[in-house]
Amino acid sequence: MTDTTTPPTAPLTGKTLASGAVLLASLVAFVAMYTTDLHQTWMAIPAVIGWAAALYGTRPLVARENTSALYFAYGVMAFLIFFLHETYEFHGKMRIFPLIVGWVGVGLSILDILSLTQLRVARLINTVFGSVTSEPADEGRKPAREIACFAAIAAGVVLIWLFGFLIASPLFVATWMILWGGKSLRHGLYGGVFTFAFIWLLFEGLLRYELYRGEVVLWLIDWIQG
Repeated sequence: MTDTTTPPTAPLTGKTLASGAVLLASLVAFVAMYTTDLHQTWMAIPAVIGWAAALYGTRPLVARENTSALYFAYGVMAFLIFFLHETYEFHGKMRIFPLIVGWVGVGLSILDILSLTQLRVARLINTVFGSVTSEPADEGRKPAREIACFAAIAAGVVLIWLFGFLIASPLFVATWMILWGGKSLRHGLYGGVFTFAFIWLLFEGLLRYELYRGEVVLWLIDWIQG
């Protein structure tokens, strides 16, 4: 049976390819500035240029009924870029947690934007995380649904603050896949276990970086020890 909610695959246009080249150059410039310890104001220049190029390039790849949702998603990304810009003013361990939150938010925004396009990667994202395009095809994604999506992400940030990354991240992913993505309980549990394993192996195992444990967990540890 054909899935009528799956949009057709859109070809890459000249605008998209040119915008992709500008975006790539902006990323290279951003990384180069970051490695030379320039002030974050200079780093904001390629970030803004890359943001504008990405918006210009993805617009032809999105159905007309999803345009407002696309602009909202890019608006959220603009806020996150500003948030990261301000966070780099902090020093030491004070900025580690907000930086992680900001960059995770940017990554989730990118996934959300790609899921709105008519590229094959959108089908892959919706297959893995669950389709958030359950509205009829002629209605498209509404800004209200995007607001609910990012409100859920904000709730995930609160969970991280309370219970830490190792507990909150798998719980958030599993809940997202089951409630928002329409996946089964088994697939949600698989997603949660995979998320825990990936985060623990990458940060605690490979990078030897102790992740934030959460206020509740830290309070329990102090209570048990003392």
